[in-house]
Amino acid sequence: MTKEAMLEKSGFAGKFSNRKRAMTFIEIMIAGLLMVVVFIIGWTISSSFTGVKKVRNFENAIFLANQAIEAIRAARGREIGVDGDGRKNTLLADFHSAKNQYDVENGDGFVPVVEISGIEYKRTIRVEKVPSANKEIDSGLRLVRVKVEWKSDTDSTPVVFEAVTAHCDLW
Repeated sequence: MTKEAMLEKSGFAGKFSNRKRAMTFIEIMIAGLLMVVVFIIGWTISSSFTGVKKVRNFENAIFLANQAIEAIRAARGREIGVDGDGRKNTLLADFHSAKNQYDVENGDGFVPVVEISGIEYKRTIRVEKVPSANKEIDSGLRLVRVKVEWKSDTDSTPVVFEAVTAHCDLW
């Protein structure tokens, strides 16, 4: 027995045959809910990519600060220099200049402005002598501040990372 014959025998054949098929309110609500869920998932993924970018920018700044700190820790006190001494043959002078003999494109020198993935990071290093209790003897202690500044790539607001450490010349 076919489907049509079963409907005619039961008496339902004429009741539904003239109705047009349309979406019910429940079907429309379910479709709308599914669209909202897909939108929220897409928005969440997009926001996580923005967060990953911000974290990567901070990682770059931390790397640049650590690079400067490790170079200073590896040097002797007289090789580091201090702010305002004006010597050109110090590590501090190398950090403040991009014209050193090692500051070529693929060199290992230190430059004040570094571009990574289209973002410019400006690194400034300050070294101050810590005074000794005995005025006649240098304490050998230096206060080192490394500040890395860049502009956020999302809204161009300035962002700053600063690391402070001490260097003691025990040589």
